[in-house]
Amino acid sequence: MIQLIPSLDLLGGGVVRLLHGDFGKVTHYEWKPEAWITKLVEAGATRIHLVDLDGAFGLALQPDFHAFPKLFPAVRFQLGGGLRSRVIIERALGNGFDAVVGTLAVEKPRELVGLPWDRVVVALDLRGDRVVTKGWQATTSGDSKDVFESLLTLGFTRALVTDVSRDGAMTGPGLEATEWIAKQGFSVQASGGLRNLDDLISLATIPGVQGAISGKALLEGRIPLDDPRTRAALSGGAAPKGEAASAGGA
Repeated sequence: MIQLIPSLDLLGGGVVRLLHGDFGKVTHYEWKPEAWITKLVEAGATRIHLVDLDGAFGLALQPDFHAFPKLFPAVRFQLGGGLRSRVIIERALGNGFDAVVGTLAVEKPRELVGLPWDRVVVALDLRGDRVVTKGWQATTSGDSKDVFESLLTLGFTRALVTDVSRDGAMTGPGLEATEWIAKQGFSVQASGGLRNLDDLISLATIPGVQGAISGKALLEGRIPLDDPRTRAALSGGAAPKGEAASAGGA
């Protein structure tokens, strides 16, 4: 079973998508965040990924959408972007979010000790075999496997894996990066490059992959919300079926 997790990148209160995380390559969408979430919930979404791009790039965190977990109690929200201190992470958890922690998890993993492991998702953003941080602007100098080992030793096994080169480009998911992280022992949500339901099927064949995140493909209708396979995947009930379908990574 693999779940389709819609992603909303939020900038200045609006829904956007960046190409390769580049602030200069932004696409704005007419959807208001609350209206788009309502449509996703009506289609069966039970988990939604939010990215605070203002926070990710060092601007003031956006407060307006912190009420979403209360407005949509049937949805489990996860929040990323700018969660670079324990205080901010605890605030996100207190607001009902699962916290997607990138920079802090990579640079100071011991700061996460004592946080609920089942509500912390470590963001492992990869450019090649290197983990990048700070809104993908900084590249770690050490061995990435040391980062993985530290997190796993502390009990943090849930990872959101993004192949930065594919994010927002809809060129297909980074299967190699996803499989590499899953083999380290993480339970993976794959992010970046998803184009259609066939890509979801490909990811489902990788042991350890629990879900796949999609922003642009859903927003632009490449993955149609009225397709029964989409609705099943959004609800987490089943992976889409296809000629080459193989449900892996329960």
